[in-house]
Amino acid sequence: MEKAYIVKLENGEQMGPLDEEALKRLAQAGSIPENAEIRSTMLAIWEKAKNTDCLKKIYRAQMLKRAEAYANDPKAQLMARLEMRGDYDPLATALSQEGITYQDAGFLSRFVAGLMDLAILAAAALLLLFLAWSLMRGGLLSPNGALCLFALLTWTVAATYYMAFLCLRGQTIGQRFWGLVVVTQDLRRVYPIKGLLFFFLLVALGPLSPLTWLLTGCRCTLQELVPALRVRHITVTRKG
Repeated sequence: MEKAYIVKLENGEQMGPLDEEALKRLAQAGSIPENAEIRSTMLAIWEKAKNTDCLKKIYRAQMLKRAEAYANDPKAQLMARLEMRGDYDPLATALSQEGITYQDAGFLSRFVAGLMDLAILAAAALLLLFLAWSLMRGGLLSPNGALCLFALLTWTVAATYYMAFLCLRGQTIGQRFWGLVVVTQDLRRVYPIKGLLFFFLLVALGPLSPLTWLLTGCRCTLQELVPALRVRHITVTRKG
């Protein structure tokens, strides 16, 4: 007697009895979800469709196909880029995560990370400019007062952005996107004063970065050298 199966879908609907070939055709067509329950007509023991011996290859092939489609999806690639540094925690006292590797960061990745941060700060500056303009239009501030307020808030926001992100996260948003992290020479967290000094030196000496990069043998820039910080490319491999 040929073995037959009964399928119970997630909504409680049942299908069958079905022979093995019919079961495979329905699974390949997507009519039987991998989490549906299946049992033999001879045994009242239910198991997941994906765990059924005759269907395992079908669901594995479908999983690989979905994984390939996901890997080629632009949104998935963007999210992978955003998460490329794994679960690095700059506040961990001993950096206990397994498989952490620090490498010299190339100048190009530093440059594009800086451009991303600049774009973020430029967007924030536009909002602050609108705020100052609104206060001036409302008669609450003179033109000079609005300009001074705009300049003060812009500098404060920019300095706080770098100081807070470097201290709390070890990296700005732009650096995170490109897998960069800012640490001390002995791979410890960046304290607020060092983060603030890094920011001011970046503003003052940023245009000279290519020169100072070359003068230090392509190891670091002056804004890293003075506060004794280093920008590193980081990869994190977690235990399975």
